[in-house]
Amino acid sequence: MNLISSEEAFEDAFHRAAQQHERAWVFIVLAMLAVLLVGTMFFVVLDYGLVSRGTSFLRRPDAVMDDPAFREGKVVQTGSNSYAVYMVGHAWAWSPGVVHVKEGAQVTFYVTSTDVLHGFELQGTTINVTAMPGAVGKVEYKFDRAGTYYIICNEYCGIEHHSMIGRIIVDPKDKS
Repeated sequence: MNLISSEEAFEDAFHRAAQQHERAWVFIVLAMLAVLLVGTMFFVVLDYGLVSRGTSFLRRPDAVMDDPAFREGKVVQTGSNSYAVYMVGHAWAWSPGVVHVKEGAQVTFYVTSTDVLHGFELQGTTINVTAMPGAVGKVEYKFDRAGTYYIICNEYCGIEHHSMIGRIIVDPKDKS
């Protein structure tokens, strides 16, 4: 009887210890998942910016087009070498389609859409903005290198999505 009872006591102690270790590992894994989830949410908000309904949203999504700068797709020189560019994404084109600035220019892009979501990605730069109807996205960039930068729509917007390309042409500085 002593042999069986000592074996049972050993098994009971072993199972209690195993359960404590399992509980500890389950707690560690759940804590790691929680940290990963919160970290991911923090990164998304910090890196991409939190999109929430605020003053940048308009009650009428087409109200942006009441502004002449957006209606005409203007490029406004705001300083000796700084510009404000009002970009509008609409059914498979960007307005204005081609923008010329000088090398070293500081450009502020105001980006919106008239119909659906469009992605405003400027190849070779860190610019990536979602153009939403009724909202104006703002991003600044300094063009230190001359060349052609292509505006790519990186949000699927319809059947001609692949042809929605614009250009920013950065002209070299005058060497005189």
